[in-house]
Amino acid sequence: MRSKSLTGVLLALYLAVLTWIILFKMQTDWTVLTTGVRTVNLIPFAGALVTNGRANYQEVVLNLVAFVPFGLYLSLLEPRWPARKRLLPGFFTSLAYEVLQYAFALGRSDVTDLLSNTLGVLVGAGLYALLAKRLKEKTRPVLNAAALVCTVLALGFLGVLVGANR
Repeated sequence: MRSKSLTGVLLALYLAVLTWIILFKMQTDWTVLTTGVRTVNLIPFAGALVTNGRANYQEVVLNLVAFVPFGLYLSLLEPRWPARKRLLPGFFTSLAYEVLQYAFALGRSDVTDLLSNTLGVLVGAGLYALLAKRLKEKTRPVLNAAALVCTVLALGFLGVLVGANR
Protein backbone atom coordinates (compact mmCIF):
# COMPACT_ATOMS: atom_id res chain seq x y z
CA MET A 1 0.00 0.00 0.00
CA ARG A 2 3.05 2.28 0.17
CA SER A 3 3.60 2.01 -3.57
CA LYS A 4 3.58 5.11 -5.74
CA SER A 5 2.77 2.76 -8.63
CA LEU A 6 -0.48 1.72 -6.93
CA THR A 7 -1.36 5.40 -6.55
CA GLY A 8 -0.69 5.91 -10.27
CA VAL A 9 -2.90 2.96 -11.23
CA LEU A 10 -5.70 4.20 -8.98
CA LEU A 11 -5.37 7.68 -10.50
CA ALA A 12 -5.63 6.19 -14.01
CA LEU A 13 -8.76 4.21 -13.04
CA TYR A 14 -10.25 7.32 -11.44
CA LEU A 15 -9.60 9.39 -14.58
CA ALA A 16 -11.11 6.69 -16.81
CA VAL A 17 -14.28 6.61 -14.74
CA LEU A 18 -14.37 10.41 -14.51
CA THR A 19 -14.06 10.63 -18.30
CA TRP A 20 -16.86 8.10 -18.74
CA ILE A 21 -19.07 10.11 -16.40
CA ILE A 22 -18.29 13.61 -17.72
CA LEU A 23 -17.89 13.04 -21.44
CA PHE A 24 -19.91 9.90 -22.07
CA LYS A 25 -22.62 10.53 -19.45
CA MET A 26 -22.26 6.90 -18.24
CA GLN A 27 -23.56 5.60 -21.57
CA THR A 28 -22.75 2.11 -22.76
CA ASP A 29 -24.64 2.50 -26.03
CA TRP A 30 -22.18 4.59 -28.02
CA THR A 31 -24.77 5.43 -30.70
CA VAL A 32 -26.63 7.78 -28.34
CA LEU A 33 -23.58 9.75 -27.23
CA THR A 34 -24.01 12.83 -29.35
CA THR A 35 -26.44 15.09 -27.56
CA GLY A 36 -26.07 17.73 -30.23
CA VAL A 37 -25.74 20.26 -27.43
CA ARG A 38 -22.96 22.74 -28.00
CA THR A 39 -23.21 25.69 -25.65
CA VAL A 40 -20.74 27.69 -23.61
CA ASN A 41 -21.54 29.60 -20.44
CA LEU A 42 -18.82 32.04 -19.41
CA ILE A 43 -20.77 33.62 -16.54
CA PRO A 44 -20.04 31.86 -13.22
CA PHE A 45 -23.07 30.50 -11.39
CA ALA A 46 -25.48 31.31 -14.22
CA GLY A 47 -26.91 29.47 -17.21
CA ALA A 48 -27.33 25.75 -16.60
CA LEU A 49 -27.07 26.29 -12.86
CA VAL A 50 -30.35 28.21 -12.82
CA THR A 51 -33.47 26.04 -12.76
CA ASN A 52 -36.92 27.64 -12.70
CA GLY A 53 -35.38 31.01 -11.88
CA ARG A 54 -33.46 29.66 -8.86
CA ALA A 55 -29.86 28.58 -8.44
CA ASN A 56 -29.45 24.82 -8.07
CA TYR A 57 -26.12 24.21 -6.37
CA GLN A 58 -26.38 20.40 -6.47
CA GLU A 59 -24.31 20.23 -9.67
CA VAL A 60 -21.65 22.52 -8.18
CA VAL A 61 -21.36 20.28 -5.11
CA LEU A 62 -21.26 17.10 -7.21
CA ASN A 63 -18.53 18.55 -9.45
CA LEU A 64 -16.53 19.62 -6.43
CA VAL A 65 -16.82 16.19 -4.80
CA ALA A 66 -15.94 14.44 -8.07
CA PHE A 67 -12.58 16.26 -8.23
CA VAL A 68 -11.54 15.85 -4.56
CA PRO A 69 -9.83 12.52 -5.37
CA PHE A 70 -7.81 14.29 -8.09
CA GLY A 71 -6.31 16.59 -5.45
CA LEU A 72 -5.65 13.66 -3.15
CA TYR A 73 -3.96 11.59 -5.88
CA LEU A 74 -1.80 14.51 -7.05
CA SER A 75 -0.77 15.15 -3.47
CA LEU A 76 0.11 11.49 -2.94
CA LEU A 77 2.17 11.42 -6.13
CA GLU A 78 3.86 14.81 -5.63
CA PRO A 79 3.63 15.72 -1.93
CA ARG A 80 6.38 18.35 -2.18
CA TRP A 81 4.63 20.38 -4.88
CA PRO A 82 3.11 23.65 -3.64
CA ALA A 83 -0.69 23.86 -3.73
CA ARG A 84 -0.78 26.05 -6.84
CA LYS A 85 1.30 23.52 -8.77
CA ARG A 86 -1.15 20.76 -7.76
CA LEU A 87 -4.07 22.90 -8.90
CA LEU A 88 -2.80 23.30 -12.46
CA PRO A 89 -3.20 19.65 -13.60
CA GLY A 90 -6.71 19.62 -12.12
CA PHE A 91 -7.61 22.92 -13.75
CA PHE A 92 -6.28 21.86 -17.16
CA THR A 93 -7.96 18.43 -16.94
CA SER A 94 -11.27 20.11 -16.16
CA LEU A 95 -10.69 22.62 -18.97
CA ALA A 96 -9.98 19.74 -21.36
CA TYR A 97 -13.27 18.07 -20.38
CA GLU A 98 -15.17 21.31 -21.01
CA VAL A 99 -13.47 21.86 -24.40
CA LEU A 100 -14.09 18.24 -25.45
CA GLN A 101 -17.75 18.49 -24.46
CA TYR A 102 -18.07 21.50 -26.72
CA ALA A 103 -15.97 20.12 -29.59
CA PHE A 104 -17.87 16.85 -29.79
CA ALA A 105 -21.29 18.27 -28.80
CA LEU A 106 -21.39 16.01 -25.73
CA GLY A 107 -22.85 18.52 -23.32
CA ARG A 108 -22.75 22.05 -22.04
CA SER A 109 -19.41 23.72 -21.39
CA ASP A 110 -19.68 25.88 -18.30
CA VAL A 111 -17.18 28.02 -16.42
CA THR A 112 -19.00 27.10 -13.19
CA ASP A 113 -17.99 23.47 -13.77
CA LEU A 114 -14.40 24.55 -14.32
CA LEU A 115 -14.41 26.55 -11.08
CA SER A 116 -16.11 23.88 -8.96
CA ASN A 117 -13.89 21.12 -10.35
CA THR A 118 -10.76 23.14 -9.60
CA LEU A 119 -12.07 23.91 -6.11
CA GLY A 120 -12.52 20.15 -5.64
CA VAL A 121 -8.84 19.63 -6.47
CA LEU A 122 -7.95 22.28 -3.88
CA VAL A 123 -10.16 20.59 -1.26
CA GLY A 124 -8.48 17.25 -2.02
CA ALA A 125 -5.01 18.80 -1.65
CA GLY A 126 -6.10 20.45 1.60
CA LEU A 127 -7.51 17.19 2.91
CA TYR A 128 -4.20 15.51 2.08
CA ALA A 129 -2.30 18.22 3.99
CA LEU A 130 -4.50 17.68 7.06
CA LEU A 131 -4.15 13.91 6.89
CA ALA A 132 -0.39 14.10 6.29
CA LYS A 133 0.05 16.16 9.46
CA ARG A 134 -1.92 13.61 11.43
CA LEU A 135 -0.75 10.35 9.82
CA LYS A 136 2.81 11.36 8.88
CA GLU A 137 4.58 8.38 7.20
CA LYS A 138 1.37 6.34 7.20
CA THR A 139 -0.36 8.82 4.87
CA ARG A 140 0.30 6.97 1.59
CA PRO A 141 -0.59 3.47 2.84
CA VAL A 142 -3.77 4.68 4.54
CA LEU A 143 -4.93 6.78 1.56
CA ASN A 144 -3.97 4.06 -0.95
CA ALA A 145 -5.96 1.50 1.05
CA ALA A 146 -8.95 3.84 1.29
CA ALA A 147 -8.70 4.68 -2.42
CA LEU A 148 -8.48 0.99 -3.33
CA VAL A 149 -11.59 0.17 -1.29
CA CYS A 150 -13.49 3.15 -2.72
CA THR A 151 -12.41 2.27 -6.26
CA VAL A 152 -13.57 -1.34 -5.92
CA LEU A 153 -16.89 -0.22 -4.42
CA ALA A 154 -17.40 2.48 -7.09
CA LEU A 155 -16.59 0.09 -9.94
CA GLY A 156 -18.92 -2.51 -8.43
CA PHE A 157 -21.70 0.06 -8.11
CA LEU A 158 -21.16 1.24 -11.68
CA GLY A 159 -21.22 -2.39 -12.83
CA VAL A 160 -24.57 -2.89 -11.11
CA LEU A 161 -25.93 0.30 -12.70
CA VAL A 162 -24.78 -0.74 -16.17
CA GLY A 163 -26.13 -4.26 -15.71
CA ALA A 164 -29.49 -2.99 -14.46
CA ASN A 165 -29.87 -0.62 -17.41
CA ARG A 166 -29.22 -3.13 -20.16
